[in-house]
Amino acid sequence: MVGARPNFVKLAPLVRAARSAGRELRWVHTGQHEAPSLARALWRDLDLPAPAAVLAHVPPGPRRAETMARALAEPLARLDPALVVVLGDVDSTVAGALAARALKRPLAHVEAGLRSFERGLSEERNRRRVDRLSDLLHASEPAASLQLRREGFAPTAVHDAGNVLADALAWARPRLAERAGVLRRGLAARGYGVVTLHRAANVDDGERLERFALALARVAERLPLVFPLHPRTAARLGADARRRLRRAGVRLVEPQPYLRFVGLLRDAALAITDSGGLPVEASLLGVPCVTLRARYEHRLTLTHGTNTLAGADPRRLASGVERALTSRASSRPRPAAWDGQAARRIVARWRRLCP
Repeated sequence: MVGARPNFVKLAPLVRAARSAGRELRWVHTGQHEAPSLARALWRDLDLPAPAAVLAHVPPGPRRAETMARALAEPLARLDPALVVVLGDVDSTVAGALAARALKRPLAHVEAGLRSFERGLSEERNRRRVDRLSDLLHASEPAASLQLRREGFAPTAVHDAGNVLADALAWARPRLAERAGVLRRGLAARGYGVVTLHRAANVDDGERLERFALALARVAERLPLVFPLHPRTAARLGADARRRLRRAGVRLVEPQPYLRFVGLLRDAALAITDSGGLPVEASLLGVPCVTLRARYEHRLTLTHGTNTLAGADPRRLASGVERALTSRASSRPRPAAWDGQAARRIVARWRRLCP
């Protein structure tokens, strides 16, 4: 069950690993993604097969996951899966878990056990809820596995799988040549930064978003920025803020397919984001990253990667950028969780559960 951009990326290595093992991993698009044309471009970019079903878009709102779960009942019953797989922490993840429980099918959660301990975040509530519903919990890093055991999950249900984002990036690297050229025209490699901003807490409040725009404009006076605008952000960013950003050297562009965006990130001097997945990709690529959150669930990016937490206050962005640009890269050994073999391990576990 997949419906949001990050989870298309996580799905692709699993589809390939299942195919290599002689199994078929069919998937349903829940319709959560707000830009259908970009979703299709992502499928092509990631070499994903066509979805077995595509549901109508359900706009954000109360009990969105339950609405999607009801819509999933018919295609899921028709597909009659031996195992239902959900990824990440979005509303589609919860919807797939609820639909699997209703159909009484085993449920596997990829990226289980991640915790930011920010109870107000919908992603945090979703992660905890899906973990409680799951039969098999694939942890993407040691801290997540340890957290699941602390919460009382049976050791036999917890699987130290590794991070499938590392698998996706290993597949993507040979395919990145010249993918981002049009976006960074006139900008030298390591001579610009990449920005993504989309979390409700940061962009839904117009005044707060204006302060972030002002902070980004100040950063751009030192380092040009390329800013792909998430649909949520684009809908709320006013004309005055756009003009201020452009004057300061910020390139405002459309959301990008996976390979083009990763190519852009690979050659950047810096990433600034409030995303869940981008700090992982930046760490894997060795790109310094400033995460605009007070807490963050992927601990390895902080201990072994390139991630710096700047908090959610726009006034702290400049100091976070300075720390990120002047800090030394981690010299610790590359974690086993980032070895690019997570999908293979996950599929092997599924085969034991469903011979």
